[in-house]
Amino acid sequence: MKALRFLILGLACGGFVNHLQASDLEIALSSDAAQFTFRSDSSLIGWGGADLAFSFLYTDADDFLGEFSLMQFSQPSAENRFTLGVGVKAYIGRLDADDDSVLAIGIGGEVRYTFPGSMPMAIYLGGYIAPEITSFRDTDGIVEYVLGYQIELLPQTTAFVAVRNIEIESDNNPDYKLLDSDVRIGVRLTF
Repeated sequence: MKALRFLILGLACGGFVNHLQASDLEIALSSDAAQFTFRSDSSLIGWGGADLAFSFLYTDADDFLGEFSLMQFSQPSAENRFTLGVGVKAYIGRLDADDDSVLAIGIGGEVRYTFPGSMPMAIYLGGYIAPEITSFRDTDGIVEYVLGYQIELLPQTTAFVAVRNIEIESDNNPDYKLLDSDVRIGVRLTF
C-alpha cells in the first residue's frame, strides 16, 4: 500500500514539476520521515523574485503533509552576509493516528548567514506559525522551525543537515507532534 501511495505521489509531483519547470529538487531524510521539495522562481505565477516551493512530507506513522510556500529574500552582498526572508506557507495533509485532516495557512521567515569561500556554506534558522484563526478542518494551529547548515559541494549540488520540528495542534490531540523532529540530512540538486 505504501508503494502505491509513493507511486501516485511521484506521478502527481512529476506532472507538477513539468508544468512549473522547477529549478531545484530537494530530498531530505530523517529516521522517521522523508520530504521531497520542488522549488522554482515565482515568475511562473506572474510574480518574480520570490521562491515558490511545493513539498511533500511522509512519515513512518502514515502521516502526510503537503506544503506550498512563497518566500521573498533579501540579496546578500560582500559587505552583508546575512539574508532575511519573509513568506507564507499553506499546509494540507492527514494525521493517521487520530485521522485528523490538516489545513492551515501560516506566515514566517528565515535568517541565513553565508560564509565566504570557494565552497559556499551557510547556517540558517527559519520558522512558520499558523494560529487558530488561519487553521481549518481539524487543525487548531501549526508551529514549525528549522535550524540547518548547508554546503555547496558542486556548482549545482548542495548538501545539508538540519533539525526541523513541526507541531500540529488538532481537535483530537492538542499536543500532537508530527514525526519530523529528528536530525535530517539532504541534498538539493539544481537543474
